[in-house]
Amino acid sequence: MPLISPHLTRHFNAVADSAIATMHRHAQADMSEELAALSHAVSPDERRDSYGSGGVVSAFEDELATLFGKSACVFLPTGTLAQCAAMKCYADASGRNRIGLHPTSHLLLHEHNAIEELWQLKAAPCGTFNRVFGVADVKKLNPQHTAAVILELPMREIGGALPSWNELLAIRAWCSRHEVKMHLDGARVWQVTPYYERDLPDIAALFDSVYVSFYKDLGGIFGAALLGTESLIAQTKVWARRAGGNPITQYVEVIAAREGLAKYLPCMAQYVAYTRELATALSSLPVSLAPATPQAAMFHLHFGMPPETLAQKIVRYAEQTGVLVLPLPRAGDATSCVCEVSVGSNAVSQPTEYWKAHLAACLAE
Repeated sequence: MPLISPHLTRHFNAVADSAIATMHRHAQADMSEELAALSHAVSPDERRDSYGSGGVVSAFEDELATLFGKSACVFLPTGTLAQCAAMKCYADASGRNRIGLHPTSHLLLHEHNAIEELWQLKAAPCGTFNRVFGVADVKKLNPQHTAAVILELPMREIGGALPSWNELLAIRAWCSRHEVKMHLDGARVWQVTPYYERDLPDIAALFDSVYVSFYKDLGGIFGAALLGTESLIAQTKVWARRAGGNPITQYVEVIAAREGLAKYLPCMAQYVAYTRELATALSSLPVSLAPATPQAAMFHLHFGMPPETLAQKIVRYAEQTGVLVLPLPRAGDATSCVCEVSVGSNAVSQPTEYWKAHLAACLAE
């Protein structure tokens, strides 16, 4: 049974299209506007790639490798492919088939267990669902069978919470001691530099490989990148070809990713600072926040009502005011639900008191 009824979901999508203000992520242009803007972002001397080689794709991969301080990079259609292919390469090289990961990992919750069913690896969950990953969790793994450990920064399923820098150093030390690869699920890593007070190369240096996404925080169409050693990236390209993830060209997605990176990456510190102010403003409402003090440009709001009830309030309020205060609940049960607030250009276009007032009015409906 779906969390929200299909009828109400369709209703939400309709009011979202016509909303005059929304708190979630970035403003999204319609398709014709988006494609027109991308056409103006191409210089006359640029060329499309051929199966990921040459043209704007190779140039963007080089740009990303420099940005993260890694030797090589490959642009891929999805993070599902990028991360599983990297884990397959690590397993083949080490002769170990287990992958350590947190119970909230995307690979466990949102990929139909592809890592095991398709890639023939063994997922080894460690840690506690509602707590950040730590070295004590990693130490429960058997290093003789573990090829790699995956860490997500920030941890989306628990509101963008982050391990401390010292915890990351301790996990790095354990991985190095046991010759276990340390991989960063960095779908939203763009948000974490303010918390760690370090730049992307410093953060990436802790990890043997890094995956990043371009449509979540950066407003791209779709697409991901995997960064690591030249050997890893060469092997990943082979697996991407085998898995059907090497289309004849990806230039449109790369141009969108490139534009999003240039537009939104410089704003991340502003988004994180605004997120903390927003959380403070909303904390006086009948909701609870996780984390209580946001560590990235996101957090979760917990409500004491069923998902369908909150969704009805959100839709009704949007119909009345044109203001979409929240996305649909992403989790819940008969008595409670959770909404994710992901801060981008939409939220920061208004003062935090604006969202507090509208959310309070919505909940009072």
